[in-house]
Amino acid sequence: MTSERFRIFDVSSWARIQLGLVRLGLAWVFVSAAHPTPLFAQRPLEPSTSAKADPAGQLTPHLIGPWVKLVGQPPLEKWASPKAEPVDFTVFQADDGRWQLISCIRHTTHPGGTRLLYRWSSPELTQEGWKPEGIFLSSKPEWDHADGTVQAPFHVRDADRHYLFYNSRGGHLMTSIDGIDFEPVGNQAVFPMGRDVCILDDRQRSGQWIAYYTSPEPGINPATRDHTIRARTAKNLEGPWSDTAIEIPPITPPAEGYTFVYAESPLVVKRGGVYFRFEQLEVFRSDDPLKWGGPPVARLAPRDPLKRLAPEIVTHDGQDYLVAYQWRGRDPRGIYLARLVWKP
Repeated sequence: MTSERFRIFDVSSWARIQLGLVRLGLAWVFVSAAHPTPLFAQRPLEPSTSAKADPAGQLTPHLIGPWVKLVGQPPLEKWASPKAEPVDFTVFQADDGRWQLISCIRHTTHPGGTRLLYRWSSPELTQEGWKPEGIFLSSKPEWDHADGTVQAPFHVRDADRHYLFYNSRGGHLMTSIDGIDFEPVGNQAVFPMGRDVCILDDRQRSGQWIAYYTSPEPGINPATRDHTIRARTAKNLEGPWSDTAIEIPPITPPAEGYTFVYAESPLVVKRGGVYFRFEQLEVFRSDDPLKWGGPPVARLAPRDPLKRLAPEIVTHDGQDYLVAYQWRGRDPRGIYLARLVWKP
């Protein structure tokens, strides 16, 4: 935990060498303010609304509260456990208008890795307490899944089809016409990867899709417990995907006790003609989606950057929303949503 801080309004930021003319009676006097005094103390902004203004005038993201809890612990009809909780997820609208939330559920009693995918639905995106729809997918040996390891779904809509990526012994893909009933693309992974995939449509710039994912690799970086981020490209979502995987290492310094968290659940989006990379709720900007550097342009949760993890951005009626699962706090087992706005 971090101690609560107070922000001081310090006029020295604008008047450290402030010069001017002041009228005293009938005379004008030349004065300076070289040592201004702080005027008042102000409580800090809530973490969900904190973002620094960009002097260059480019966009930066700002969260607008409150956080709305969409789902909590699922009522599993099979492999239930009091420890079961939703983690990495995806949110999208099916063709019938109902919103779908598919999440990896960990700590179930499923043999092997204990992870499966569960689905909720809602008529409204911002409504609390979505309707549980049941287990969406558990591991299938005939699809070359690792036992009990089906996780981190990511939805993409292209033309008249829905595409759902997830990982289990590589990156797998399912497709759907209506966003409700999905069928696998083949019975094996469409490309090799670790976990936590994110798909970026970069066709306007490069003619390609980009898949970012978490990549555990022995010896790659002891500081992050040998976790990094890699990217592959393809002209079509169903592949073929590039044989070469480009390393895009995390920028944010490793977190104490959770050293690989910023290499997990990568998210890259494009807004205002530039790219934004979310390392959890630390946000970076670049003109090139495969080349990144610091410092962050926004810190959306400065008081506790690890309270909510695995962010995803959902757009509805021209408004962006940030969705994330709550990892710690008084009610950690849940997925939450807040408005996201972009300002110069």
